[in-house]
Amino acid sequence: MISLFSIPRTAFTSVLMQMPSQTWLIGCTHFGHEAMYGFRRFNGEKVRPFASAAEGDAKMVENWNSTVKQGDKVYVLGDVAFKPKDIAILSTLHGSKVLIKGNHDTMDLSVYKKYFYDIRATHQLADEVLSHIPLHPGSLYRHRSKTSWVNIHAHLHAEAVLEDYDGSPDDIMRPHVSEDLRYFSVCVERINYTPISLEEVRDRIKKRGIVEQPNRNG
Repeated sequence: MISLFSIPRTAFTSVLMQMPSQTWLIGCTHFGHEAMYGFRRFNGEKVRPFASAAEGDAKMVENWNSTVKQGDKVYVLGDVAFKPKDIAILSTLHGSKVLIKGNHDTMDLSVYKKYFYDIRATHQLADEVLSHIPLHPGSLYRHRSKTSWVNIHAHLHAEAVLEDYDGSPDDIMRPHVSEDLRYFSVCVERINYTPISLEEVRDRIKKRGIVEQPNRNG
């Protein structure tokens, strides 16, 4: 194990470059979106516990930069900010960022290219598909392996994709309606306003005992 205190200062940067980076995920930051802090869930609770966008933004920036290192990769699953002045906060956030565009990411592409090195509609990992809006269940079945992709998504804020959900508020409030385990939300409201590592997402999926997954190649 390398100790950073036992190497010459001139070699410090080289050692940092060799340290493994991590992959993180987060969605629906809504930076600068004041109205977001007045929204309520179907049960009457506030969607976000903060008093204002300024307070919420500050907490998300603090959590992000205390979690993500500069050399890490961050998949941002859409709905970053509504205005150029608000998206500029990304310049203060650690990591190399990939945007999975959301329904509110409607500014000119040139605005996003200032802060993201790649911009996509969806993205496929080993056993997971990233999207902003949850994908249709029929798109998740893998015919060759007869298993299911896991859809890592955002868009629903504090809510989750439910089994046999018919789209009504009554279904969301019914305690016997279970979450559909083919889906994993990384909306900030579901991950404590802090980027979550891909490793932790996969660990949680495994513990849920979702669907049989084929062997990964990395």
